[in-house]
Amino acid sequence: MRKNIPPRAAALVCWIMSLFAFLLGFIGLINHEMTTFYIALVLIIVFMILLPKIFWRCPHCGASLPASGMMRIRFCPYCNKPL
Repeated sequence: MRKNIPPRAAALVCWIMSLFAFLLGFIGLINHEMTTFYIALVLIIVFMILLPKIFWRCPHCGASLPASGMMRIRFCPYCNKPL
């Protein structure tokens, strides 16, 4: 059985890793390293789309929470219980 990750921790990790991926992409563009830029794009997709769908879930009802406003959501929009 998978151990549940607290939703706030999952959101924080996704945002921090997304910021690092944006920084990596910016560095790749400045240095004209397209390989670095493409790696950063893949990381952005992983950290902003895929991981929130997997780990950003309500601990009470198990529903996938909306990715927009991850850091501001205090209550589950489906069961209204606190996160």
